[in-house]
Amino acid sequence: MKRGPVDVMIERWERERPDLDASSLQVIARVTRLARAIDEDAAAALREFNLSDVEFQLLAAIRTAPDCRAAPRTLLQPLMVTSGGLTNRIDRLEAAGWIVRAPNPDDRRGVYLELTPSGRELVDRVTSAYLRNQRELLREALTAGERTRLAPLLRKFLDSLSERNAKRRPVTDPAPDQPAS
Repeated sequence: MKRGPVDVMIERWERERPDLDASSLQVIARVTRLARAIDEDAAAALREFNLSDVEFQLLAAIRTAPDCRAAPRTLLQPLMVTSGGLTNRIDRLEAAGWIVRAPNPDDRRGVYLELTPSGRELVDRVTSAYLRNQRELLREALTAGERTRLAPLLRKFLDSLSERNAKRRPVTDPAPDQPAS
């Protein structure tokens, strides 16, 4: 296996500061670089369809929602965008003819996002290509056995990090007129 930038970085820290244990970089720096490389690869695959990652995720969220429709407010957190950012993407997808805003019968001010027939065809085609690209990416790098072993290790790592970050979140003080619980 060839030496990469992480190996060089570790060697330099060992030379400059032998008192530091830089071995965590073997995993953390590589996972960080891997995430960026995966994002770049996915963006290239989506460019073929003139879609950004968020636009694709938005179409996929509508496609997989009950009755193939979703209220915009339910998409903010999963898509990790602001309401303004979401509105811009909805406007673009609507202008392209892939989604429509339909009235929400339970809320006169609310709308549902629904796929048009061409939007449904597009998201199905993009999802097939996107998943094929991911399978090829993994197949080129890892054996089936390695993928089987890696998936639960990554889940374990992610769960641990999520739990650690949840503990570190600042606790907000109750409002002055509210008793602490």
